[in-house]
Amino acid sequence: MKLISLNLRFGGQKRTPQIIDYLLSEDADLVVLTEFMMNEKGKEIIRKISQKGYNIKPSNDDGSMGSFIASKSDFVTKSVFDRWIEVYIPKNDLYVLGVYVPDQPGAEKNIFWKRILEYAKNNIEKNVLITGDFNSCTKEDSSNGTEYYAKELMELEDLKYIDLWKNYSKEGSPRYTWFYHSGEGFRLDYVFISPKLAASMDEIIVYHDFNVREAKISDHSSLILECLF
Repeated sequence: MKLISLNLRFGGQKRTPQIIDYLLSEDADLVVLTEFMMNEKGKEIIRKISQKGYNIKPSNDDGSMGSFIASKSDFVTKSVFDRWIEVYIPKNDLYVLGVYVPDQPGAEKNIFWKRILEYAKNNIEKNVLITGDFNSCTKEDSSNGTEYYAKELMELEDLKYIDLWKNYSKEGSPRYTWFYHSGEGFRLDYVFISPKLAASMDEIIVYHDFNVREAKISDHSSLILECLF
């Protein structure tokens, strides 16, 4: 199985053709996009990806920025909220949750994180994969030693969910997925899996494709997971 998780940056804008070319060239089984917008550019992404046989579900249809899941396998949509999309893939007995956590601290972000943690706890006995832009990081994952909602990230790990990049990153994979204009780097994009799913996966490779950011296709590196499942 191959997964790509990528923040599009404001829906892709004029970079949309490059984004589409990149996604199709990677030929992933599962694609999770954040900052996806259901506008003309978003519809173009859907049209081009669908033509390659992907099944698609966005979390937002009002033009605001949300999450998006595309899968080569058929899936059942389980829950959809603002910035949140959960699907079930029967072929793999796999639950996939794509999240775009609000960036600014406050009530909205607190509620969103509470929902993630409740979901993780309530579904711990299932094959669960949670990925997207968490807009959160620990001190270890910020170049200036600051942290953003690190407590919530640690609570997810306390539930025995595995931070795949942290545990299986490919040698030489850059740590940071997003950089502030001052040059400070942060790891904001994650893929977590439940303990049950971890027991079913083998030959796990996870890395950040910094070429996406350096080519200005997005302001984030993409997160790529390859494994046997």
